[in-house]
Amino acid sequence: MARSKWVPPLAPDPNTLTDPPPFAPFPLIHLRAGKVKKFGPFESAIFKAPLLGPVEITTDGIKGDTHSFEGHISPDKALLHYCTKHYDSWKKELPASESHFKPGAFGENLYNAEIDETTVCIGDQIAIGDIIVEVSEPRGPCAKLNHRFEVKDMALRAQRLLRTGWLYRIITPGTVQAGDMIRLLKRPYPEWTVARIMYYLFLDTKDVEMMKQIVNLPPLGWDIKDKFRARLASGETEDQNGRLYGGEDFKMDLWSEYRIVEKRKETSRVTAFALESMDEISDPTLVLPGSHVRLKLGGKLVRAYSVVSGTSKRFELGISLSSKSRGGSKYLHEQANVGDVLTVGRITASFPLATNAHEHVIIAAGIGITAFLPAVKYLQQMKQKFHLHYAHAGEMPFASQINALGSNATTYDKSLGRRLIISDIISRADKCAHIYTCGPERLMDDVVATAKKYDFPDSSVHLEQFVVAASGDPFTVELKESKKTIEVGPTQTLLDALKAMGMDIDSSCEVGNCGTCKVDVCSGKIEHRGTGLLDSEKDESMLSCVSRGIGTIVLDL
Repeated sequence: MARSKWVPPLAPDPNTLTDPPPFAPFPLIHLRAGKVKKFGPFESAIFKAPLLGPVEITTDGIKGDTHSFEGHISPDKALLHYCTKHYDSWKKELPASESHFKPGAFGENLYNAEIDETTVCIGDQIAIGDIIVEVSEPRGPCAKLNHRFEVKDMALRAQRLLRTGWLYRIITPGTVQAGDMIRLLKRPYPEWTVARIMYYLFLDTKDVEMMKQIVNLPPLGWDIKDKFRARLASGETEDQNGRLYGGEDFKMDLWSEYRIVEKRKETSRVTAFALESMDEISDPTLVLPGSHVRLKLGGKLVRAYSVVSGTSKRFELGISLSSKSRGGSKYLHEQANVGDVLTVGRITASFPLATNAHEHVIIAAGIGITAFLPAVKYLQQMKQKFHLHYAHAGEMPFASQINALGSNATTYDKSLGRRLIISDIISRADKCAHIYTCGPERLMDDVVATAKKYDFPDSSVHLEQFVVAASGDPFTVELKESKKTIEVGPTQTLLDALKAMGMDIDSSCEVGNCGTCKVDVCSGKIEHRGTGLLDSEKDESMLSCVSRGIGTIVLDL
């Protein structure tokens, strides 16, 4: 199980976490609620959407708001409140996950910038519109936050920094709507801020005298009181690792930290980067043919690159500085240095070899060679029949690996007048061969057209694309939550159509590689494009930047 290497700041003095001044009234922005849905390796209702009009609040909370964990269903946990000022701090501290830090991301039902855990006290009674709520307890962060923000120790950070949010019980039910004023009615326990309770719950867990005071605090939720009672009875603090990290089923391995340990020039425009995991990996796995990884390069910048060699412990990338760079290759070539730590996604084999092929014909040009280096090494080791045809313009990256293929490789140096002629290659190929290509769009189009001319079935032709076509047949999108319908035109992306409707959809690469623009699909057929989704995600999600619906689809938006 992963453990945090983060070094937290010094804990605050608990004597500074008492007696805050009463807060002035401020308006409610809106309320949020959500349904339980599949999220990573589990189910969660952490994704909550804003509610329009008057919202009914019962003693159980917002009518229609659901919970996947039975322990969250309690009158002490009817509503969750979070301070939006924390999001600015998270963005500075965890820039690789910046795109996730926005109001609502912690699964809160309401948020604001006016109050936080240090200015709200247990037992505070607060009026919101027609209802009265009472502050009951701090939120206990769990491993789902690690997945939500793609940070292995997010739950730990939230509790150590006292930024978990807090919960309300409902004293007087009623209806609430945006614009209603939030007013402090009374504060019977000013010495017990939410932050001070959190200090003894999460930081100083051995102070017996304080625990005796806390268990006698009438408005404190029973869940928290029971934890302190158990500590007093046993003299031990409960094991929090299960809650903070989860078991093997909750393992946070979608994103990990890797250090750049080598950066070397392969050509004037291609640089190789060797990355080594900062976690202990006792049994590293070999990189499979056709593998890629996603890199977080700061802010919303997420890019996918082919892995050219290595294992899950240490692997190598080959990245060309593109004249049309949208930030990724430029960042790596000009800003990334040996010693820098990058957040790296799981190594994923998205372009596997056809294992039943009698022969493999590989046609690549330029940086497209990176898609095939592990494949040709594997084919050579397995003594399978293959041939690599590689075109370049005078400089050949990873020359030693290509030269090691001997007679299984033919290179075409454009600067010497040696041209790669697709028809000569495909016309001589075995009719049972599988053909693979990666490179400029014109090359790949030529390969597809020529293979069709010589009667190779579509299933025998494989393309690795760095740019994905996003156009296609028009389709209709019904938005389940907002009750709207969108018509997506033949040259329009779903992402652009949603943004034109005012929907706040995160995006980064916009060519189907990073997965940032993923949206949930309730029903309908999807033509999936790009590499940003795992196979297990495709039944319930789509990439709004490149994938397209067929006919009418329904999205959970």
